[in-house]
Amino acid sequence: MAYNLIIADNSPALKKICLSIFPESSFNLHFADNLEELNQLLDNLRPEGLILSSSLFESLDGLLQLNSRLIALGKVPVFLIGGTFDTFPEEYLQAIKADKVYLKPFYSEKLAEDVKETIEKMRIPDTMPEELPESNAIGDNSTPVTISPSLLREVRLIVQQEVLETERELEKRLRSNLLYEVKNIIIKEKNETQETRSDKDQKEG
Repeated sequence: MAYNLIIADNSPALKKICLSIFPESSFNLHFADNLEELNQLLDNLRPEGLILSSSLFESLDGLLQLNSRLIALGKVPVFLIGGTFDTFPEEYLQAIKADKVYLKPFYSEKLAEDVKETIEKMRIPDTMPEELPESNAIGDNSTPVTISPSLLREVRLIVQQEVLETERELEKRLRSNLLYEVKNIIIKEKNETQETRSDKDQKEG
């Protein structure tokens, strides 16, 4: 299923970049030129991510209201885009709580990679298929040993990383196999074309 990604920026350049780096097969892109349009989008959908330009920073109150809306929708990762010489007031950064901050010029591939990785991490459940027990007996059942929440979080993070690495490896293999198949099809078609021409030349001769 494609992810809903909002791009809130009034720059045609950023819109063009996003259209080129986020494929339609994986992302549904929604564009907003100002905070009013952004709020209208948030009325109708729950995005998996938000790319927000600092050019839309009209007031601190507006950012606080936006952050409240994002919290109400559930955790929505925010990727903040700023100009080369932008300086973000601390209270603005605290208000919006961006997951990543990019200053122009930046590598569009890095933005695409960060957005995809962050969204995929959030799609992985916080709990594993079989929950680790809060306590477990070792040896004697009458002597329970409590597993600390921090250890549980560490184990979950490790599992999440393993899942993501497995997905990336599968994606690489699929691309490699597809490339191999396409190459074979091209070679086969080329050989058939050459054979057809050769038969035609012999008949004409």
